[in-house]
Amino acid sequence: MAPLGFVFLANRGNLTKAKLYETIRGRLGNEPGCSDVRTRPSRARPRTVEASVRPEAFLSQAYAVDEATLSVRFSHPRSVDYEYYVIEWSEPDRDVGVGWHQDEDHPDLGQCHFQIDHAGTTVDRRSASFLDEHPLEVFETRLDQLRTVLPDVRWTDGEPRIPEDGLPTPE
Repeated sequence: MAPLGFVFLANRGNLTKAKLYETIRGRLGNEPGCSDVRTRPSRARPRTVEASVRPEAFLSQAYAVDEATLSVRFSHPRSVDYEYYVIEWSEPDRDVGVGWHQDEDHPDLGQCHFQIDHAGTTVDRRSASFLDEHPLEVFETRLDQLRTVLPDVRWTDGEPRIPEDGLPTPE
């Protein structure tokens, strides 16, 4: 049994949740455009890693807003043999969120889905590739995909959308 205070992520060696979040925190701290990288609620009990992002520096190209937030959360429920996660980009100025959710919320879409939220409503939700890999590999893959998806977001009738073929698949 794991020592109190540590959660071992199944099939991922001895990676503890605290170590995972500390590694993601360090990785985002070195990412262009990312600053104020923090764990919520605290470093002692991490549940989410958040970073303030300057989109132009992060994407290496012009972007419509100057500020965004990147949030990363992993969990390992006992009911499945893989990690759940949410990796989400949020833009408070446009009230939009873009990200991947590998969880139980929409079984009709499979084990993983991509969604865009705007003004408190989900405006696009579709099946996404399931990644049963080490959490750090999942994080890197989704970070790369985010750089591809964000420039493809188009505003139609006041809502953000990506083309039907706009969701990249992992290499």
